Amino acid sequence: MPFPDPLFEASKDPAGFQEALVYHMRRFGESYWQLYRAVIRLGETFDDKTLLSWVQGERVPRSVASFGILSRIEQRYRLPSGYFKAKLPHQSRSLHGHDLGDISPAERRRLAWHLPDDFSSLPFAKREEILEWVRRVIVSGSTDYRRYQAAAVKQRYAIRFPGITYGGGSLSPRSQSLTISANQNAAETFEDPDLLSGVVDAPPRLAMEMADLIRFKTSTLTAIGFQRNGVWERKRRRRRSSISA
Repeated sequence: MPFPDPLFEASKDPAGFQEALVYHMRRFGESYWQLYRAVIRLGETFDDKTLLSWVQGERVPRSVASFGILSRIEQRYRLPSGYFKAKLPHQSRSLHGHDLGDISPAERRRLAWHLPDDFSSLPFAKREEILEWVRRVIVSGSTDYRRYQAAAVKQRYAIRFPGITYGGGSLSPRSQSLTISANQNAAETFEDPDLLSGVVDAPPRLAMEMADLIRFKTSTLTAIGFQRNGVWERKRRRRRSSISA
C-alpha cells in the first residue's frame, strides 16, 4: 500500500532529523524494515542498514541517493517536500554522489557546493549547462562569493592552546620550568611572520574542551561509562604550537 493511513494525527513537529523520522514511523506503525521494503524499488542496492542507522541516530543522509530515499519517505507519509532535509544538521555541507563523469576529484569538490540536489536526474544537456555556468560564474568569475573565497584563502590564522601544546596543566607531569622554557621559545615554531601575527590564544571554554578531548584520547583508561575507538599516542618530539589554517 503506497499511502498507509496514520494511526494518529501529528500533534508535534520534532526539530531533529532522527526524532522526526522515528515519530512519523510510529504515526504509521511501521518498523524500519517495513519502511525499507515500501520505499526501495526492485533491483536497487540501497542498504537497509543505512536506513537503520538513520533511525538509530548514528548517521544522517549525505548522498544524492539518500536524498532520493528521503523524498520517497516524505511522499509515503504525505509530508511536504524537503521536510526531512530541513531538519538535517550541517546544512551547508554539499552532497556527494553527483554524476559528474570524468571530472577530477578536486574539481568535483568545488562544483558540488553549487549543484542542485536533483542534478544527476536532469537531462545531459541541462547538466552540461549547469556545469558550464558554475565554472564560468562561480569558480572563475568575479561574483561576491568568488571574491570572498579569494580573499579568505589569503587570511592565515592560528589558534594556540598553550597548556596542551607545551605540556603544562594537568595533561602532563612535566616540570613547570619546561613549560616556561617552551613558552619563551614559542615564536621559533612560527616560520611565517604573517601566521605569527594572526595567532590568538583559544578562549577559556574552547581551551577546556580541547583539554578534555586530549585527556580522553590519550589516557590509558577511559572514565567509567565512556568508550573510544583508538588512542592518540603521546610523542616526545617537539610539536607545533598552534592549529592553523
